[in-house]
Amino acid sequence: MSIKKIITGLSVQQEYGCIDLLKFNTGLSVYLGVPNSSYSLDVTKNHLFLGYKPLIIGLVFPHDVTNSSVIYENQIHLHFKASDDKTLATLTLRRISQEIYGESTLVIYEGIRGTHKFLSGLHQFINRFRDSRKVRATGNVDLTGNLYDQVRIAYAIPRIIAVITVQDGKLMNMFPTDLHGPINDTHYIGSLRIGGMANEQVEQHKKIVLSLVNASGFKEVYGLGKNHMQPVQPPENFQTSEERSSVFSIPLPAMMNAYYELELDSSADIGIHRLHVYRIVNRYRNPDSSSCLSHVHQYYIQWREDHSLPLQILKR
Repeated sequence: MSIKKIITGLSVQQEYGCIDLLKFNTGLSVYLGVPNSSYSLDVTKNHLFLGYKPLIIGLVFPHDVTNSSVIYENQIHLHFKASDDKTLATLTLRRISQEIYGESTLVIYEGIRGTHKFLSGLHQFINRFRDSRKVRATGNVDLTGNLYDQVRIAYAIPRIIAVITVQDGKLMNMFPTDLHGPINDTHYIGSLRIGGMANEQVEQHKKIVLSLVNASGFKEVYGLGKNHMQPVQPPENFQTSEERSSVFSIPLPAMMNAYYELELDSSADIGIHRLHVYRIVNRYRNPDSSSCLSHVHQYYIQWREDHSLPLQILKR
């Protein structure tokens, strides 16, 4: 065992590990709970991670009488449970807004506190101290204290890394996002950082393509991260497919395996994030595709390794 593992509890090197979501199994389940109540609802598939400063979670509820009261609760818990039903982490959230989209109600929550057992209490304390001493790179968002733990918990569920394409005449931009997800068959939601050029381009052109991509393209997709702060460029600066989206005729990433054509409908600001709700104009999925790029946080990967549940991590 290495000295670092003894001190920090960590042998996993990268803060975020890329995985192929379609090869992932035995993950955590997420259950909605209400303080001082036995109420429990599986929301693994219908919770959306939408922001990290503050932590923003969206919950999609169908128009179902059994959920009519819980959507008005001002405070809720999300319990992250292992396959043996043991709770490994809990997020406490406060309700800040709700909107109806067709047959679905989207409720937006902000994080209050997070607790987890991915590492021991001592290792968590040591790592919080180490984090407080780090010098952050210019432009990086500073996540400290319990907010950082909330984000770590949210990333214990694999988050799909999609690629957004915008087009401006003969120029374009292409950049990754993992803060997004479908509300239902007619609407989609995602967030971008306020002040970023990517956000400005989406607001200016309103029509975008959001592509899911093959895990094999993980290095190329991470390399697109800088484009959040880049102007539109000639298409030859990007690795694009010979195909274009069927309705908007927008270039697609070469590693695309599915895409949504989206038109901006409304926006709202929370912290450093601008939440965009889009109308789904068209959807496409390659029937031959069997891969989807996503990533998870180091702490959850470490917990899995410590419990003999290793993940196949794509090394950057």
